[in-house]
Amino acid sequence: MWCSEGVVCHHTGSFGESARGIAEHPELGLASQLHLSPQGVYTICGVGIAWHAGEGEYPGLPDNAANQYTIGIEAANGGGGSPGKPHRFGWPDAQYDAYVRGVAAILRPLGQPASHAIGHKEWAGAAQGKWDPGAIDMNIFRADVARVMGGVNPTEGDSAMALEETFKNYKGDTVTLGTAVRYMDQYVNEIREQLGGPTPFKGWAQLGGRTVVDALAVIGEKLGIEGFVTPQHATVIATPAAAGGEAHAPGGAQ
Repeated sequence: MWCSEGVVCHHTGSFGESARGIAEHPELGLASQLHLSPQGVYTICGVGIAWHAGEGEYPGLPDNAANQYTIGIEAANGGGGSPGKPHRFGWPDAQYDAYVRGVAAILRPLGQPASHAIGHKEWAGAAQGKWDPGAIDMNIFRADVARVMGGVNPTEGDSAMALEETFKNYKGDTVTLGTAVRYMDQYVNEIREQLGGPTPFKGWAQLGGRTVVDALAVIGEKLGIEGFVTPQHATVIATPAAAGGEAHAPGGAQ
């Protein structure tokens, strides 16, 4: 399942991290939907589920499943160097302002409040020891997002039309933030429907009530392809864990 419930804010650990590095992470694939440069420029790295959150928990989100419910933003920043620094230490004005306004631009059309912007450290701090987005006090950040959503620029005090701001997307086309968010929401829901059926994970009638993944598993098992198993057989394989052994889903799924 994939639905937009909020935004998880990250920093990359380096001012030099590129959008391509986020879009084509060697281990994760799509590591975040958006990249934010130190100059305050957003790049769309991809649509659909991005593997940015990892294990964690936060009120209102299912444990260990933030990727399926949130949009990730990776800001190219060192985070301030180390934990414990004052708010915004090491964050250029242009980047911080764009961070606030971009998050507001995402949450507004989703009908979500500023409280649905969370730091990766708030989600994964206990589980993974994360501290991003570094020296950003998330309570102050959320207050700034709320002011922008109410029409006030947190750094200048004038009216902010965040949805009308433009940037170059991954293909180099100039688009508004509002247009980008609208298409992201449309595309991810289309992808979700194609994979899981008209009602998520209920399957397609023409696939025997199976999702695309389950149908592919049945075909692969019938053809004798190594590692392909039906959901029923996958359950059997995982059963030894109940007897004290350690079982893993085929293919190392997480």
